[in-house]
Amino acid sequence: MLAAVIGAGLAGAAAARALAAAGADVILFDKGRGPGGRLSTRRAETPLGPVRIDHGAQFVTAETPAFQALLDEAEAAGAAQVWDARLVSIDRSGGVEALRPKPRWIGTGGMNALVRTALAGFDVRFGARAQRLTGGPGAWLIHFDDARIEGPFERVAITLPPEQLIDLLARSDADFSGLIAEARAARIGPCWTVMGVHEAAFDPAFDGAQMLGGAIRWMARMNARPGLDGPECWVLQASPDWSRAFLEDEPETVARRLSEEAFIRFGLPEAVWRRAHRWRYALVEAAPGSPSALDASATLGVGGDWRLGPRAEFAWTSGLALGAALAA
Repeated sequence: MLAAVIGAGLAGAAAARALAAAGADVILFDKGRGPGGRLSTRRAETPLGPVRIDHGAQFVTAETPAFQALLDEAEAAGAAQVWDARLVSIDRSGGVEALRPKPRWIGTGGMNALVRTALAGFDVRFGARAQRLTGGPGAWLIHFDDARIEGPFERVAITLPPEQLIDLLARSDADFSGLIAEARAARIGPCWTVMGVHEAAFDPAFDGAQMLGGAIRWMARMNARPGLDGPECWVLQASPDWSRAFLEDEPETVARRLSEEAFIRFGLPEAVWRRAHRWRYALVEAAPGSPSALDASATLGVGGDWRLGPRAEFAWTSGLALGAALAA
């Protein structure tokens, strides 16, 4: 059986593993330049030298044996470890409290190391943006934006965010109205992320802080993370509400506003290099509640964290369920 997976993040990798375990030959397609999705690591040249910045998910936690097994596998491969850091919560009045102790895992040398581990051994084709599907059950063809056509595939797993999924299915020949309706009901909030490199060392007595109130929801020191040695580098992530309110602002305007708040609250110095990244689909706010869904023929299905909730582990859980359902 030849199967395609559209989307090569955690959910896509999990679906590929489940399909492969059932004997399928799997090809993954992703529009990005490399693995990661929201577990991405940005590489950049700055006036103070090269940096690697985790500008998406900051860490992952495991509550299920299946996801813990992936983290154990990544740790054994030298690609993951528990983050030993000073992590705090800061309330509106400035009160500081240590975050509840529990294993918080990060990718060694960058969060995308987790996804690379999950995808190891698979045929993954990056720079491939799927536009529509033709053919039919058991013989699906995938059309890409560069006019390529791949297939036929007996099974297709799609792990795109809802808006991208809707666009792909709506352009396709088959009736996917049920899947589209579920995707329309889901809601994923945005997140503006600012990355800054600073000439002087800056130590506010924490390495990562969950912020309550204000525009910034999370800030973290990248050079406090194993494998991300380099110049002083901080990430600021805005709250979904603030990000939604200023979603279409210019990146430099966003970078300035969030940097100013970090300076006012903590004295974060001016950056010698900074960039802003707009995650349009960052945090799940409303989900269908089931891990996956299939079309009427049970040869095409959808999954992703948007089906369960705002944690990386939910993406893995969803992908495993999707792959197993398609292989049944």
